[in-house]
Amino acid sequence: GGDSRSVDVFDTGPSLAWKNESHLLDMPVDRRFAAGIVLKNKYLVVIGGNDKDWDAAGCLIYDFSSNCWSSILVPVDMIEARYNHTAAVLGGKIVVAGGNELASVE
Repeated sequence: GGDSRSVDVFDTGPSLAWKNESHLLDMPVDRRFAAGIVLKNKYLVVIGGNDKDWDAAGCLIYDFSSNCWSSILVPVDMIEARYNHTAAVLGGKIVVAGGNELASVE
């Protein structure tokens, strides 16, 4: 299988089923082994990960209300690129832990 940019949704309501909501925009770039968190009950933040050639320190942000992805242009990159990590929101701050740091992907 190849990489996927699609966004799937797990319905926690009565159906308890995964869905591919066709109206949701795909991610603008491939990201494998990234972490994702929900921020302010409005944004999906995809943090780090990698594509076929590089590790990422940056974030992709999906705004549920406007159905659009943006890549932040202000300096919010993690201190080091990493993948296979975990992330959580604690006290209003995004905390990233573990994973692998800066490695070439072959």
